[in-house]
Amino acid sequence: MAMLASLTKVQKKVARTLINLALERECSKLIRKVTSLSNKPLDDVEKPNHARYIELFKAVDSFDKHLQYRYDGITGGHYLEVISYLYAEGILKEDDLEICDEEMKNDVIRFKSVCDSIQ
Repeated sequence: MAMLASLTKVQKKVARTLINLALERECSKLIRKVTSLSNKPLDDVEKPNHARYIELFKAVDSFDKHLQYRYDGITGGHYLEVISYLYAEGILKEDDLEICDEEMKNDVIRFKSVCDSIQ
């Protein structure tokens, strides 16, 4: 599968926009989880507050490690790879790819097809 060798400046700007959109979506998942955990009554006898704190801490800590692995230090040479994985994992949707040019969009969709055929 031949993908774009390198992205143009315009394509990199589009890719960065998509990466930021994916980051926002992932962060909103964590916010919903934290909100759900913290909205339980403080006098919940089934789960002591310290256990709830540990659950919150682990959720945030795990998510922080996930974000570091996925988003820290991404360079322009890896933008297409990153958005391809984000699309293959369902974080980015096909509608999101409408801002891409045809070549870039086709590469991302083709990557997902290959991933799907492997599973």
